[in-house]
Amino acid sequence: MTSPRVVDVTQWYSPTSGGIRTYLHAKARWASDTGAFHAAVLTGPRDGESLLMGSPAMVVRGRTPHATWGYRVALRAHGVIAAVARLAPDVVVVHDALAFPRALADWAAASGVRLVQVCHSHLADAVQWAPRLVRRPAGAALAHIQRRALAVGEVVLVASNSVRDAIQDDSSAAVVVSPLGIDLATFCAARPDPDVRRRLDIAGDEPMMLYAGRLSREKGVELLPGMLREQPGVLVVAGSGSARSRVEHQCRKAGIAHRVRWLGHVTDRQGLATLMATADCFVHPAPREAYGLALLEALAAGSRLVASDGIGIAPVIRDRGAVLVPGDDPAALARGVATALEQPRPRPDLSDLSWDRVFRREWDLYRRLVEAA
Repeated sequence: MTSPRVVDVTQWYSPTSGGIRTYLHAKARWASDTGAFHAAVLTGPRDGESLLMGSPAMVVRGRTPHATWGYRVALRAHGVIAAVARLAPDVVVVHDALAFPRALADWAAASGVRLVQVCHSHLADAVQWAPRLVRRPAGAALAHIQRRALAVGEVVLVASNSVRDAIQDDSSAAVVVSPLGIDLATFCAARPDPDVRRRLDIAGDEPMMLYAGRLSREKGVELLPGMLREQPGVLVVAGSGSARSRVEHQCRKAGIAHRVRWLGHVTDRQGLATLMATADCFVHPAPREAYGLALLEALAAGSRLVASDGIGIAPVIRDRGAVLVPGDDPAALARGVATALEQPRPRPDLSDLSWDRVFRREWDLYRRLVEAA
């Protein structure tokens, strides 16, 4: 059969978002290069049409509680379904439990369209930093929403074994592990740039630590000031988000604000790769995370890695030079950085994690679903 028409749907895409944005951009580029049909339905400030790295994109108006949150959420399903229908897909890929998977499943069944879900993480983890009185009921409600979502569709894609093990009992569909990929051409080619250190006013003998990602409490960024109190050097922060002001306050209170460089969100992927290659150590403080794509990108760029042993990608990076430490412990992060700095820069073989392999594997899955209909 001809290549299936694939449409991705998500509420968690924004100009400064992380893994889902990286995945969708890579998927759109791959589809454009190979001639496969790919489109996306996203949320934004107003309804409209756009392009996503060469793929058509339908934008559905969404709302946000605060501009620093970064995301916009559509409140009703009908706009999302109308946008999907206009793209006439063979397969719909739904990226989150709040993107109306049950309504989309009903529409897909009536329209002869196959539906695949992607489970990126546990919804309840989004409120793990909320006040205690709110955390339990909100977490229970979000867990219920996720269980309902996992009860529809034909296949659930997850990026790691840890997520598969956690949701296996909640899903009535087959759960397939499909690790995310890396832009190997960009990140493996990156090399340290002394000009980056000069622009950031970092002396040649000072350790340069880097965090790159969203500044949110669930990413564990509030552990970074405690780490920096214990570990000499300069911390470079590449990212934006609602937790920045809180982390800045912690740094001022600890007397280490002069040792932090705030870059904001880095949109240039080549620039990000060079930043990772220049850093002496990449620090990923999230105590728990379903995957951790930035770690792979930093590893490809030749940076030493320190991360929590509770993240989903831990088994992938453990044998490729990463230093893994207990989560929720800034002192352990600092000790991990000290250990990593004593080791040579890693240069592991990451050819098994190219985006080309990821999307060829996924399109084979889409094709089999359509053929089986």
